[in-house]
Amino acid sequence: MADCGTSISVMILARLHLFCSIDTSPSVRLKELFLRVAQRCGLFELVANSRWRQRRLLVLCYHGVAMRDEREWWPEMYFSQQEFRERLQLLRDGGYTILPLSEAAPRLYAGTLPPKCVALTFDDGCVDFEERALPVLREFNAPATLYLTTYYCGKNYPVFFTALNYVLWTGRQTKLAPDALSDLGGSFSVSTDADRRAMWQQLCNYVRAQQLDSRQRNALIARVATALHVDYAAILAQRLMQVMSEESVRNLPTNLVDVQLHTHRHKAPNNHEAFLRELADNTRVVTALRGTENPLEHFCYPSNEYYGELIDWLHQHGVRYAVTCLPGLASTKSHPMLMPRYVDTALQSRTAFLGWASGFQQFIPRRSRHVVDSARVKSRHLRSAPSNVSTKGAPASVSNAR
Repeated sequence: MADCGTSISVMILARLHLFCSIDTSPSVRLKELFLRVAQRCGLFELVANSRWRQRRLLVLCYHGVAMRDEREWWPEMYFSQQEFRERLQLLRDGGYTILPLSEAAPRLYAGTLPPKCVALTFDDGCVDFEERALPVLREFNAPATLYLTTYYCGKNYPVFFTALNYVLWTGRQTKLAPDALSDLGGSFSVSTDADRRAMWQQLCNYVRAQQLDSRQRNALIARVATALHVDYAAILAQRLMQVMSEESVRNLPTNLVDVQLHTHRHKAPNNHEAFLRELADNTRVVTALRGTENPLEHFCYPSNEYYGELIDWLHQHGVRYAVTCLPGLASTKSHPMLMPRYVDTALQSRTAFLGWASGFQQFIPRRSRHVVDSARVKSRHLRSAPSNVSTKGAPASVSNAR
């Protein structure tokens, strides 16, 4: 069927989704049922094999592959290793082509992508990437881009904000004494999700107010863990939520893993000098560990913090492509500094995943928070692109920069 016919067929069914606002059962939402029906009717395959899909790139985002019970704690961020393996098997069985983003992005704008093209990306660079994700990538010979945040690289303790959250969850059955940790900002409880969020926020506020350095923060987590009867020594021994060591980053296989920029301290300050310092520190560490053979031309906005000035500053640093966490398939109309990316999670079903892989879900209306925010990026920031990136079909305004 021609692309026009494909689009019409998909749009008719997609519009029906607007009426799907109730659950069909406690476990299956109507959207899931809608996707299953579309798949069984052959619409996934129809879109996946269309010329429309061949002109588009799906960039997949992953964060963690669990080494212990992180999947139970935070399924929005962690897969089990078997679940991640099943994702790659689905792509293989579906005949999808996995390219490194360093190759796929230029080919997207040049119009030379192979059919059903996908790129894999991982954020942050924690130890679980090396221990759990990399073996699966080797098994499938699947290349991936790793956006590495480098401040904790080489430190032998975990990322503070994530590890604190995990310790509070691990100790959730403990009833804290009324005066336990009272000198840190108040009386605490960890029995409910709301209690843990409140305690986490209070302790984070305390850390900022006291301007604790990374070693002092680690000592604070150890103290909280002791109060909650959590074995923090075991967490350290398993290297949970730790960024990979310098040696580990240095030894990642170059044929499978392309290490790229994610800022040094996982933040994007709204200050020109401070942001360029983040990039410079990040670049210095990655270059020292990986060499200069592969240029550092790709960037991932930490915590999806994109805004117009960053695009200008990234251009100054020589970055050619930057990815967001806004779901969608990239096309020539996607600005290369605001490329969409589908954040895959363990909560997404196989059907939903294949809906994105095929391109079908691109036709389902999305919430406003899932498209480029025009209040954060003005059209003047989108007028320029790196000189060696084709801007054919590039957006003239934010409204179609997706």
